[in-house]
Amino acid sequence: MNAVLPALLLGFSIAAPAGATDSAESHDGLAWLQKMASASRQLNYSGTFVYHSSRQSETSRIVHFVNSAGGEFEKLETLDGPLREVIRTNDQVTCYLPSSRTVIVEKRMPRRFPALIPTQLTGVPDSYAVRAQEVDRVAGNECQVIVLEPKDNLRYGHYFCAEIHSGLPLRARTYNEKHELLESFAFTHLVIGGSFKRELVKSRYASKAKDWKVDRTAIPVAETAGETGWVMMGQLPGFKKMTELKRQIAGHTTPVAHIVFSDGLAAVSVFIEPLPGTKVAPQLSHQGAVNIYTGPVSDHMVTALGEAPAATVMQIAKSLEFKGAAAAARQ
Repeated sequence: MNAVLPALLLGFSIAAPAGATDSAESHDGLAWLQKMASASRQLNYSGTFVYHSSRQSETSRIVHFVNSAGGEFEKLETLDGPLREVIRTNDQVTCYLPSSRTVIVEKRMPRRFPALIPTQLTGVPDSYAVRAQEVDRVAGNECQVIVLEPKDNLRYGHYFCAEIHSGLPLRARTYNEKHELLESFAFTHLVIGGSFKRELVKSRYASKAKDWKVDRTAIPVAETAGETGWVMMGQLPGFKKMTELKRQIAGHTTPVAHIVFSDGLAAVSVFIEPLPGTKVAPQLSHQGAVNIYTGPVSDHMVTALGEAPAATVMQIAKSLEFKGAAAAARQ
């Protein structure tokens, strides 16, 4: 076809309206996000990736398998800095820290590269403009660029590049409201596919760690889903309560309320417990793109953390009020 003809046609009324084009771009971008979420959890892959933030640079090796029954097996090792090995079987996570001879056992796995996209994307188009852009290359693989531009300053901007055939995320970047890079992940070497091999996801330290300190404090003694009585007054656009439960944690005499708010991509976890005997001064810190705020609310201590701007995390924490379980259920 003559290359001039499409260009001429764009100047006439038969060109698609801008709104229709934006809608098509958004639909295409969301389809890629769903493909990325599925690929990172359902494919076999192994490789090396680099994490970078303003404070830290770290190289890790990852092996991920899914067996025929649908179980996930993963092994992640740091290749520079302090030794760390993370072994995951479905939701059971064991982290070995040889330098401190410590084993940390967790029940749930936070989102980690390349599995950064949640499986449920409800609400994402309301808070982000999602666009599929150019094709790029990462670690020798062609990948589709997907950009999520926030519609306000309550959330971060995101850039992904997904392997063109499988959809596996090969690169991820997070930007603040000034479009400054907060953190990035990128594969430098990658193999997609291959058969499940149990020995590749076995720990090198399990047999040596029999006399190491075992930390299970991240696993609640018990947890109960249901209304905690805490309500976020003055809802933030896009952020909705996703989970709410009471957790009995070892060493705590009273249950800790745990509530998660999300806009479909970013999640902010809030933990609420009675104030200790001493007065607690508000504190704000961050690690990469994650902001952590701790401060008093009424006669309780609130800790909020999530991959969202500091102002968003603090606003969620400070807007909480205790209304009682019955009042909370009515809202």
